[in-house]
Amino acid sequence: MYANQESFMQPAELGSRFPSYYRTFEFPGEFINESHKYFSICPIRDGILIDLRDRPTDGARIEGWLQREDALKLYEIAYFVTGDILELGSYHGLSTSILARAVQDSPHKKNIFSVDLDMDHVRIASQHLREMGLKSYVITMCGEAVSTMKGLVSAGTKFDFVFIDHSHAYDPVYNVCRELGDVLRPGGFCLFHDFNDSRNRDADQDDYGVYQAVMSGLDPKRFDFYGIYGCAALYRFK
Repeated sequence: MYANQESFMQPAELGSRFPSYYRTFEFPGEFINESHKYFSICPIRDGILIDLRDRPTDGARIEGWLQREDALKLYEIAYFVTGDILELGSYHGLSTSILARAVQDSPHKKNIFSVDLDMDHVRIASQHLREMGLKSYVITMCGEAVSTMKGLVSAGTKFDFVFIDHSHAYDPVYNVCRELGDVLRPGGFCLFHDFNDSRNRDADQDDYGVYQAVMSGLDPKRFDFYGIYGCAALYRFK
């Protein structure tokens, strides 16, 4: 298992470069399979963001903001982990569809729990997943991130992978960070979207603080840094 620790960034560097995809798990070849490879060649918009549709032809665009590197890492971790996956923040289901495709392709049976605070987002994401034939892999839920996490843990559910994209603001991300040790199984991964974003270092952007929340909220004695890929940062629970 590989950790691309050289890609760590200081605050002044945030958003100035987007590190390339770098494998975490061992597998032959450059990509796991054709589904994984697709995210390296799929259409993009705005020069950097992947452009996925819910059907191969004439499908609706799945709105969202993921770079190729983000998508490649999401698929890889979701494919290889053996236990359940938690997504905090689905928006319209772009990242959810990537996670679900990986679970569909994976040799390991697992569930995805996808949580969003907005019921309209849950409805739209569910519709996109149905159009793609992926809804059976995802349990969609409407709720606040921390309270939902606590409820799942109380019910006996823990996770091998948590994708955090429910907020860009400091407090909501910090609060999730403080709960991750109870939510993840030992050796589990957490991936923070928008960690590498220049708005985190802009004093005028009051609603951005992902980098700062992770730096202060994750205990380095309990979590190892595993690299930055595009704008997302990967950590592993010891």
